[in-house]
Amino acid sequence: MTIRRLFEALFFVALFVMGVRETLDADMWWHLRTGEYIWQQGIPRQDVFSFTVPDHAWITHEWLSQVVMWLVYQAGGFPALILLFALLTAVTFWLVYLCCAGRPYLAAFVVLLAAITAAIVWGARPQMFNLLLTAVYIYIIEQVKDGFERHGHDTLRAFWLLPVGMLLWANFHSGYLLGVVLLGTYVVGEAVQQQFHQTDKRTLPWPAIRRLFVVTVISFLVAALNPNGPELWIYPFFTLGSSAMQTYIQEWHSPDFHLAMFWPFAAMLALGVLSFVFSQRRITITDLLLFLGTGAAGLLSARHIPLFALVAAPIIARHSLSALTGTQAHPVLSGEVAEPPPTRLLRGLNGLVLVFAILGALGWSAAKIGQNDTVVAERYPVAAVDFLEDQGLAAAHGYNSYNWGGYLIWRGLPVFVDGRADVYGDDFLFFYRHTFDVTEKWQEPLAAFNVTYVLMERGSPLTTLLHTTTGWQQVYEDDVATIFIRDGE
Repeated sequence: MTIRRLFEALFFVALFVMGVRETLDADMWWHLRTGEYIWQQGIPRQDVFSFTVPDHAWITHEWLSQVVMWLVYQAGGFPALILLFALLTAVTFWLVYLCCAGRPYLAAFVVLLAAITAAIVWGARPQMFNLLLTAVYIYIIEQVKDGFERHGHDTLRAFWLLPVGMLLWANFHSGYLLGVVLLGTYVVGEAVQQQFHQTDKRTLPWPAIRRLFVVTVISFLVAALNPNGPELWIYPFFTLGSSAMQTYIQEWHSPDFHLAMFWPFAAMLALGVLSFVFSQRRITITDLLLFLGTGAAGLLSARHIPLFALVAAPIIARHSLSALTGTQAHPVLSGEVAEPPPTRLLRGLNGLVLVFAILGALGWSAAKIGQNDTVVAERYPVAAVDFLEDQGLAAAHGYNSYNWGGYLIWRGLPVFVDGRADVYGDDFLFFYRHTFDVTEKWQEPLAAFNVTYVLMERGSPLTTLLHTTTGWQQVYEDDVATIFIRDGE
């Protein structure tokens, strides 16, 4: 094993280790229960988990992700879920790495920065399938473009994999629309480059652009081949247009650069601009559209930052390497320096290093898995739900924290609200917030649904109010949650 191969293997192991995370996503719980429901009874068309909106339509746009998650859980519990999504994460960014110039060293640095940037959304959640398929699309298109740069031609047959991928994508996640927009951006960028600007070796010729346009249209059309049919074409726009989701769900907010978690995103933006300024390659229209478009999306909503990380990494790597042309670092970072054949001793040492790295990754994974239950109990009302079950209140109508609704569904309790904001709709979510925000109308949601108990985070404004409100009494509290019940219940 050469030093280069060892470095790449260690890099993949590092990506996997970064992806090993406890099952803390607030929506994972209801995704699992939905997967179970679909596997046993079929795809639901209306809400089946709440007592507040049972008549509301439910577009289960992530049904295939949910079934996969449930089957994996059935096979190996939460450890299997943790390992699956760590592997998905590693494969996603490995595909991005394969799209980058300057392998292994420069590419690894850029992709590592991209991975850290995107890590804000990692976890056991359907969105990870969304990121994986985005990486697959980027890989396919960039491989075709690299073929023109290296050989001056390409068969273009790889483009026909894109509609096949879209058929899967539209059933895994409604983020399939990102794939269509990504393809459309390549079509527009390459066409404008051919028509109005100087081309380079990576610019697609007109026959390839026309074929990519046809593939884009077909990909959009095949997205209708899902249980919800053509309705999935417009579903993403309802999500993007939801004022309640934009207001109350943190992922939809613009990034706050006072928080360290968003600094890698700022670093990628800055590195991208610097690479453009000093690059000796002409910046193509496609690169500009992809970088600026996904960068603007990330600035508007933190949820879109991982998309920027995936799309921008190959662009940044390509122009950063060009900026280093003529320097002593360029031959090494470009991978042009030939590596001498390793001696038997060096091969043995490299293999030993890799074995220790894998053992370390396994140990890290085992430690994360081992502490999963403890970490979950620190975030979710595990003991509080045990109390509700012991007191015979599990089937009663309760008012719960939005962030805990998914966990309550997992435990089999009917919920007031949970993370399926699209199911509840803006009107209901604003109504729910009357109580949560302790407005003048805070008692109306509780009365409208005959709420018996309130389960909220300890120290929340609502629990503080209930302490001083006639008709309510506290019956439980721990470090995580507080429960109030109506007098006489």
